[in-house]
Amino acid sequence: MSERMVKKAQNGDKDAFLTLMRENELAMYRTAKAILHREDDVEDAVQEAVCRAFYKIGDLRQPRYFKTWITRVVINCCYDLLRDQRGIVSLELLPETGYEEDRDAALDVRESLAALGENDRLILTLYYLNDLSVRDVAKLLGISEGAVKQRLVHGRRRFKEAYEMREQERRAVSYEK
Repeated sequence: MSERMVKKAQNGDKDAFLTLMRENELAMYRTAKAILHREDDVEDAVQEAVCRAFYKIGDLRQPRYFKTWITRVVINCCYDLLRDQRGIVSLELLPETGYEEDRDAALDVRESLAALGENDRLILTLYYLNDLSVRDVAKLLGISEGAVKQRLVHGRRRFKEAYEMREQERRAVSYEK
């Protein structure tokens, strides 16, 4: 992603804006998924973020921070959606019964990540999956770089614990069969 592309989008070039959205589509999805549980909500939040970004891209003062800016837009859309849904419980959040025998490592990783608290999920997603630097994550979340590093340490530890627990459960189920 180039600053030139961002400047073109700021000047009304719709193709440049679409290119930026395509380049950041996965990062936007991952960020929303770290906060929201339901796939429909994730899609709604990303769609709303794209709409807001389209109308507000002119407000971005420094084009080099586009990725950080669009991530903040997604986070705000997610929190707006959660505020609107307060008190609604999704059936998708209820525990599933049964066991899928053909789980692969990627599914175990996703499930372990989903089992973490929102703060851990978000910090790990921004840093590892969206490839944001500690400095960018700090700026995005409005916390110090030291706080980001500390949250990463705690998040990695909790992720490892959740992953190992799932592995033990998987092995126990396979031994029972």
